[in-house]
Amino acid sequence: MISVVLIDLGSHRTSTLSAALADAGYRVSRVLSGETDVAAEISAINPDAVLIAASSASRDTLEHLAFLSDDFPKPLFMILSQDDRKLQAAAADVGLSAYVVEGLSPALVRTLVEVSVQRFEREHSLMDELARTREALEQRAVVDRARCLLMEQQGMTEKQAYQELRSAAMRRGIKLSELARQIMVDAAGR
Repeated sequence: MISVVLIDLGSHRTSTLSAALADAGYRVSRVLSGETDVAAEISAINPDAVLIAASSASRDTLEHLAFLSDDFPKPLFMILSQDDRKLQAAAADVGLSAYVVEGLSPALVRTLVEVSVQRFEREHSLMDELARTREALEQRAVVDRARCLLMEQQGMTEKQAYQELRSAAMRRGIKLSELARQIMVDAAGR
């Protein structure tokens, strides 16, 4: 069962939201107010998702929630009781999904939670892929610099330098990028 922490930012709808979440099959771990230490509470509870109920919220509150998302990567979404385009845009700017909801049926709440969780998982997956891609590019750049250094210092062709790096890495039982880093560190130390 997915656990949800409900943060009330003056919406006056927490009991309705709590009931709708429970009817939709979610466990409301705790209801927090904007005055509590939200980060400490979420750290202690470790919910699967965080729902923010707001009638309005300041830009500072939204940025605080964005930092919360950085510290505790969880699906964060906001249910607004009023159609406030500026608040919706500000929420989107800090990475929150914001929805204006009049009635709160369990089916609607279930859909909102599921969409928010799926969006979070997709975004998290993309961020992981981006980090892996950046690491691979960094490793390739280090290997290319080490290869160029060998070509320059030992008069090797590009192919010979790459084969020498690969052979040396295999002999030492380390990754090619690790050997290339060692070569670059040694060259910088001379």
